[in-house]
Amino acid sequence: MRATIAIDEKLMDELMRAEKGASRSEAVRRAVHGHVRRKRIEAFKRLAGSRIVDLDWREMERIEMKDAERVERKRHGHKR
Repeated sequence: MRATIAIDEKLMDELMRAEKGASRSEAVRRAVHGHVRRKRIEAFKRLAGSRIVDLDWREMERIEMKDAERVERKRHGHKR
């Protein structure tokens, strides 16, 4: 998609220094891609612990195994 946008000259200069060797178009594409990627990661991290996504899967697995053991003991008449 082609678009005409106004970008602060100092900001564009800084971007071009950061993206050495890239054309202006490629530098802007990389910057937009990086921004969108960071936003997606932030959204994913907000889901952490929500039971939709849990970044600490080992802890969740430990809790699930403990619960399964408790259910199994109950089924066999053991108390604890």
